[in-house]
Amino acid sequence: MSSEAFSTQSLKKLYGHTLALQEISVSAPKKAVGLLGPNGAGKTTLIRVLMGIIPFNSGSATVLGRPMPASLNDIRDHVGYSPEFSPTMPDVSAQKYVTFMGRLSGLNSVEAAQRAHDTLHYVGLGEERYRRLGEYSTGMMQKCKLATALVHDPELLILDEPTDGLDPSGRHQMLELIKKLYVEEKKSIILSSHLLFDVQRVCDWVVILGRGRVIANGDVSQMLADSSGTVRLKVAGNPELLVSRLKSRGIDAASEGQYVDVQRTENVEMKVLEEIQKERSLGLRYLGPKTRTLEDVFMSLVEGRSDME
Repeated sequence: MSSEAFSTQSLKKLYGHTLALQEISVSAPKKAVGLLGPNGAGKTTLIRVLMGIIPFNSGSATVLGRPMPASLNDIRDHVGYSPEFSPTMPDVSAQKYVTFMGRLSGLNSVEAAQRAHDTLHYVGLGEERYRRLGEYSTGMMQKCKLATALVHDPELLILDEPTDGLDPSGRHQMLELIKKLYVEEKKSIILSSHLLFDVQRVCDWVVILGRGRVIANGDVSQMLADSSGTVRLKVAGNPELLVSRLKSRGIDAASEGQYVDVQRTENVEMKVLEEIQKERSLGLRYLGPKTRTLEDVFMSLVEGRSDME
């Protein structure tokens, strides 16, 4: 049984004379994988290739260890796909639509209807499952698309921009639902997004694309680790006062809002605690290694690779 959600080797995709995927070689584990990149980076093209919706020109690809396109039907039995676009069936109810998608996934009519009922309840559309899709809000439609991806109980979910068009509350609900599917239901996830916050909140692995190339691929925690050896503190009180006291002891320190960054040296944590204890107006709220955000990582990659845009 493969430990990979997908892998590609020298995968190339052309649209006419436009090179959408530039011979990419990448693999991602069966985890919560973020597919990240600006608009036009090749995220949706890669997803459509992996789902067999469009052919590729050269190279090779596997999904869940199964080769494309030879095992396409088998792959689709084990993968649920929520596309970026919404269904164009406004006069059909969500129950009928999800049932129809279940039938396309190989379920018999009775099982498809029951699974549609269950999945619509699971995503929070139980009370609205008989309403016409044309009456659905953007948030409801995103949940309905997730239900269609879940209806045949797949091993892997591929979600293309699942929070697109949602307000902050709707985004929070959707991301919590996706996280629940990964953590509690043990589904492998591929979450494609141009929103760095969404990926960082849900995913523990990330593939970053830029102009049809793989810019980075790896474990999120390792990507976010700061290799500079900086210790970060959050203080109650005036952080500049603490910076001044540390500098008087020859410690390299700088403030950033309520945070103080200190260059790691021998016993530097103990020295910091000593200075805070000496000054009654200061309090310690956090002490630990400085970490980066995905935005920090992404921007450093953009600065180093101007061809991402």
